[in-house]
Amino acid sequence: CLDNGITFVGPSPNTLALCGDKIATRAAAERAAVPTLPASEPLTLLDETAWGDAGALIGFPLIAKVVSGGGGRGLRVAESAAVLDDAIRSALREAGASAAGTTLFLERFLEPARHVEVQVAGDGTDAVALGDRDCSIQRRHQKVVEEAPAFDLSDESRGDLHAHAVAMAREVGLLGVGTVEFLLSGAGELFFIEINPRLQVEHTVTEEVTGLDLVEVQLSLATGGGLPEPSAPVGHAIQARLYAEDPLAGFRPSPAEIRLLDWPDLPWLRVDSGYESGDVVPSFYDSMIGKLIVHAPDRETAIARMAEACDELLIGGIATNRPWLRALMELDAFRAARHNLSTAETVEVARQPAAALTWMAAALLPSGENESAWSSSGPFRVVAPAILALHDADGGWEGRVSYRLVGSEWQPVVAGHSDDDGGTTDTPAVVIDTDDGFEVSDPSGRWLMRLGPLPLLHEREVATDGALRAPMPGTVVAVNVAPGQAVSEGEALAVMTAMKMEMTLAAPFDGVVASVGCAVGDLVGSRQVLVTVTPQLESSVLDG
Repeated sequence: CLDNGITFVGPSPNTLALCGDKIATRAAAERAAVPTLPASEPLTLLDETAWGDAGALIGFPLIAKVVSGGGGRGLRVAESAAVLDDAIRSALREAGASAAGTTLFLERFLEPARHVEVQVAGDGTDAVALGDRDCSIQRRHQKVVEEAPAFDLSDESRGDLHAHAVAMAREVGLLGVGTVEFLLSGAGELFFIEINPRLQVEHTVTEEVTGLDLVEVQLSLATGGGLPEPSAPVGHAIQARLYAEDPLAGFRPSPAEIRLLDWPDLPWLRVDSGYESGDVVPSFYDSMIGKLIVHAPDRETAIARMAEACDELLIGGIATNRPWLRALMELDAFRAARHNLSTAETVEVARQPAAALTWMAAALLPSGENESAWSSSGPFRVVAPAILALHDADGGWEGRVSYRLVGSEWQPVVAGHSDDDGGTTDTPAVVIDTDDGFEVSDPSGRWLMRLGPLPLLHEREVATDGALRAPMPGTVVAVNVAPGQAVSEGEALAVMTAMKMEMTLAAPFDGVVASVGCAVGDLVGSRQVLVTVTPQLESSVLDG
């Protein structure tokens, strides 16, 4: 664009190249007198023998960072020297790099710590700070919840944070808007992480509290406009990213068709999304479906509003992190602003539906035109309450709903809940037919249900046939075994990546590898068999 006289809305080629190299930006921070954490010299796969010495020099815990990694990719924490090698190789795999010469470095890992950042604007020479944010709620180094302004900062700390950010923006010659990111230690020390010379996903919360349109600011700067005037934040804003992933399956991405999506319509809620009902979330890209952004006079009210937005959202046909977000809004550490980068790991979601939800599921079961769901599953007893059983399609739990005869109709009864008018609970929920049952989704989770009691002996696919299948389309990045090799339960047999996530396929039991159906670099489809393991008992009999 520059060579052809075309205005590019964004950083100059030099700034982009500089900010895309973590080692180069560390050097820029040192020139600008911005504090950084201790780090090693650049390392490559060819320097494998030097990894241990570099790790010992930096000290543990440390984090391996691929120089060209971005968006939370190419980062792995090593708590000790024993896991350093695995951490480095995993970081390289996730960054999409496997050839010799790929560059990384080791940096001291700060814990406990918060992630704070500053929205900056630059004209190529000068820069201003437009506001700050806290982005400490992260999983796998991926931001999930962001808020503005950053909470619990003294005037001195906020002043230092903004001054360091402006110094970095000037040093890299930022033209446009960008973000300078820092770690904040428990003792209040600030350390530079990186600078992103572009609009980021979380820019919305800064817009909400400053009243600035940051896209407009970016366009103005690209066409020769002056730097905007900073303004004090008004109120508090929180953004939550809605991802297509299953909290009950290790946050595994869940690409699928969104059969129903109805965003809440609330006066203080902003929704940024590119999806609607009927769209398919593909397996090739980031799993974010949309963003919920709330603005309120204070942080406490903002949290309450985010909880309400999560409750009012209707979505079905796909697993999402909505129940995790809803649980976070109730977490004491988050509500009291005592959270840090480790807090996300403490959030727990329900593993089975509440009794009232089971009742509602039964009441809303799809049924024939002339009969109710419970009538078709009878027979019911005439002189005593009748019972309708439902169970998890994966065999995890069983729920039972009692029905009583009122006049000529059976009505569901739940302990502590009775609705003689035949109405439903106040919980917004979605009930959808599936191939072998039905799905119920509400703020607490997504439940795949079937009619009838839980089978006394239910089969689990992996445990019975020993076949490890790809959970979704993706790329194989490591194969650790060969046919005939003995393996132990839980041992990593293969690794694949999809939707910015690395997934390890582990041995379901002690046994012997019967076959390997993939190689490094293979593109594999959903449910494709990658490795098959024969149980140890069976292999012993065959050997005898």
